[in-house]
Amino acid sequence: MSVLKNSAMRMFMVTRVKNLRGRGWTRKSVIFLILSGMVAALAYVLFADRVNIYTVSARTDVMSIVTADSTINQWRIPNDATVLSGITGEALMDPEQNPAEQMELVDYKTGENFIIVNPGIQVTFFVNHANSEFVITLEHPDFANGSVGYLGRDLGRQELGSYVDVIMDQSRQLLFPFMGEVVIGDDVSTSVAATLLSGNIRIIEQELFGDVRYVSGEFELDQGDRVTLHNDIERNTNAVLRGFVRYEPNDSMYITTHGETTVARVERLGSAGYDAKTSLWKRFGNDPVVMALTSLYAIIFLMLEFTVMLRSLFAPKKEQIKAEEVVVER
Repeated sequence: MSVLKNSAMRMFMVTRVKNLRGRGWTRKSVIFLILSGMVAALAYVLFADRVNIYTVSARTDVMSIVTADSTINQWRIPNDATVLSGITGEALMDPEQNPAEQMELVDYKTGENFIIVNPGIQVTFFVNHANSEFVITLEHPDFANGSVGYLGRDLGRQELGSYVDVIMDQSRQLLFPFMGEVVIGDDVSTSVAATLLSGNIRIIEQELFGDVRYVSGEFELDQGDRVTLHNDIERNTNAVLRGFVRYEPNDSMYITTHGETTVARVERLGSAGYDAKTSLWKRFGNDPVVMALTSLYAIIFLMLEFTVMLRSLFAPKKEQIKAEEVVVER
């Protein structure tokens, strides 16, 4: 079937070329038109927009998200966790002025406890190795009137304040799926106690004509890096991603997050940072469509060169033809 299709395509091209020659087009004009079409096709395949899926996997002691409007942001918490709900962060630090309320959790025999997080909430996951604690801090932008969400237990739920700390010990494995804007790691400074430890960014790009996907870029993360993801090169809008936080007992967090976006920004101490994104060179070397097209062009030009060489070897030269014509005339 493919042989018939290729033969039909060749016949179509030959017919089109003959029609152009019949309309007064010179051979150079026809060749220029064909080359221009080939270059235009290659340029389109190279520069056309693609779907890029970014996957960030990291080991870190700190991570923050701004939650999206999704039911995935509901997290089961251990029955022996401490949940402190207050109006502001200062209220938790100064309980005499504005004491924080310690929420009562149900016993594991009675039911389970869930934190149901509202959209637009700043959530920070933090491993406090000094106190052997895993802490989740939730902050509402409106400290005076906002609520970070609800504490769900049994068949009811209780509204939380604008600032909540969920404190858990490090003796168990914990898993928290999420959807939102992500910041992995923190800027290294004297006031920062937790940083990103290691990780990598992988970019999976979709083929232009089909569902085939290929790796178009991989970037290693160093200790102390800070990673954000954005929908535009100028980094004006943050990308909303899905992922999960996995905590192992007496260890750091393991983060996996992925989604369709444009660029990942890596801030690194001692440098200006860099943008982790795909490039034309990576697309040129990984995209099956681009490789097939360039291979086809290479074969065409090789056949043309071979044809010219054969003509120069076997076709009679002009001087020989003229000499034979002179002999015939005599």
